[in-house]
Amino acid sequence: MPHDHIQLAQTPNGELGPRCNSCGERLTFGEAMVVGKNYFCWEHYVEKTGADTATVEIKRDTRFWKE
Repeated sequence: MPHDHIQLAQTPNGELGPRCNSCGERLTFGEAMVVGKNYFCWEHYVEKTGADTATVEIKRDTRFWKE
């Protein structure tokens, strides 16, 4: 089978998902990051690829609905 090298585990919320290839953390398929044929948690994905989030948080003094 092509995916025999992937360890699967049940996450605390009951979903079946992969384990991080580096640390073994149980992940859902939705939160797992794929590099090549392996799954990684966010921290090890960033460590391996150097990628980071593209989200820019904007800090505002007042909210638009309070003007």
